[in-house]
Amino acid sequence: MKLSKKKPTLVEIIQANKTFIMALLMMPVMGMIIAVFLILYKRPSNMVPALGVIVFLMVQYGFTIYFFSKRLLAFAEKKPTDDEKPID
Repeated sequence: MKLSKKKPTLVEIIQANKTFIMALLMMPVMGMIIAVFLILYKRPSNMVPALGVIVFLMVQYGFTIYFFSKRLLAFAEKKPTDDEKPID
């Protein structure tokens, strides 16, 4: 593997790691889904409020990630310019 003397820009780093970034951002949603299944399995007395809060947070976080991913992908598709500073 040949090491490059040129340091990558932020756009190049995002382009190379788009899938990893999105997978990392979706981890809380997976935790919420697991929590919903555990609540349904145990059936506590406060099941309805707990499920309501978790579903509300899941939808809110889902919208946030959706708009963030659109912005991130638009930024990643941008071509790097010469005046961008490399990441130190």
